[in-house]
Amino acid sequence: MMTIFEPPVRNSGIISGKFLERTRVTKPGSQPDRPEFYEPQDLYIGATVQVFNHRFIITDADDYVRSYLESHQEDFPGVQKTIHSLATKRDNKQAPKSMKAAPMKVKRSPGDVAYLLGEVKSQLKKHNYTNFNSLTHAFLQYDRDRSGKIDINEVKRICHRQNLPIDDDLMNALVSELDINKDGLIDHAEFMKFITCD
Repeated sequence: MMTIFEPPVRNSGIISGKFLERTRVTKPGSQPDRPEFYEPQDLYIGATVQVFNHRFIITDADDYVRSYLESHQEDFPGVQKTIHSLATKRDNKQAPKSMKAAPMKVKRSPGDVAYLLGEVKSQLKKHNYTNFNSLTHAFLQYDRDRSGKIDINEVKRICHRQNLPIDDDLMNALVSELDINKDGLIDHAEFMKFITCD
């Protein structure tokens, strides 16, 4: 027995949902008086299943399918090819190339940090000039704990809110430029000088 669901893909023009109710599906080319049906051993990674002139290529299966087939091999003769294809696919799966909020490691060319720092500064200046009535009000928005100073974590939050993807070396350069007296914190005067000066 087989059921087929089309996963939703936005703006693809393909109607998602149930494509096929639970039923036995005959293989293409089988005779009406002696139908051949798809069996579990036919459903391996890379197999093409043809249903009512629609072809489906099996590209993956979840871990439940693999563990179920491994524990019920005696119920499905010839299913070893399917188990092997699932094991190979799962074992060869690589870690995702990028992860959200993962620390970025970028190889810089000479002058990149200065250029990128200039771009970050211009975006922060633009935001503070356009979104706040006064720069003091902007500083108070960022100084959540009302300590009179902004630390590196608050600077990171500011950049995150502005959708500025900043890695560690750029963040350190930004804080170094903001923090004139080098106490590790940005006070109101340092913030005003950063925003108003080029």
